[in-house]
Amino acid sequence: MASISSHRLLPIILAALSLVVGISLGAVMNQSSSTDDKTAAAHPNPDEAKALETLQRELQNSLVLPSDFKQVPPFSLVDVNAEAINESVFQDAWSVVFFGFTHCPDVCPITLTVMKDVVEQLSVADVRVPQTLFISVDPKRDTPEIMKQYMSYFNEDFIGITGELGAVHQLTSALGIVTAYTVRENNPEEYDVDHTASMLLIDPQGRMRGKFTAPHTADAIVADYTTILKALDPVQSAQLN
Repeated sequence: MASISSHRLLPIILAALSLVVGISLGAVMNQSSSTDDKTAAAHPNPDEAKALETLQRELQNSLVLPSDFKQVPPFSLVDVNAEAINESVFQDAWSVVFFGFTHCPDVCPITLTVMKDVVEQLSVADVRVPQTLFISVDPKRDTPEIMKQYMSYFNEDFIGITGELGAVHQLTSALGIVTAYTVRENNPEEYDVDHTASMLLIDPQGRMRGKFTAPHTADAIVADYTTILKALDPVQSAQLN
């Protein structure tokens, strides 16, 4: 959790946003998958369902999703250089996406450190390294400049993304990421942020194909990611078999 003094209207805006999206503070941090995730995962087409059932049994701490589960929707945000970035960033690459914020005291830095280790492990193996995207759910504080400095602590190739709060909310809502902005009772000009701790696996066609559930460990992610690619990526499958 972190706090910031800001314009007196900010707490009202944040409280209203939380009310509109119907977020409950109590069930955010440890939410690894939603009801629609489980429903969609249980009802893909019959041939895919059988293959996914077999694949799921091989995974340590992840959820594999059918190919028609969710597509990353069009969005318009900015990167750490304040340059426009959109859904095309997912084209032709496997991607691991984590939603968080730079004032996060524990979950975010720990998760990005884990991803740093994941990339290092995959880099020395014959496995396609995914791009890592960190998307801020606190763009009021997370300017491109702050995001750039923050990302440099982990890996210079990690992609930091921020932008307008409304645009971020549209993306998180579409992808099933839960966020909560809670005004502090002892100081109505300060707020805390909670968010889903799971990471999303996006395929080169911009489809959500999996979730890495918390708590995250590098070994489990490397193992599950490699298993998923072996099953779902034809090129990688040929290399690993």
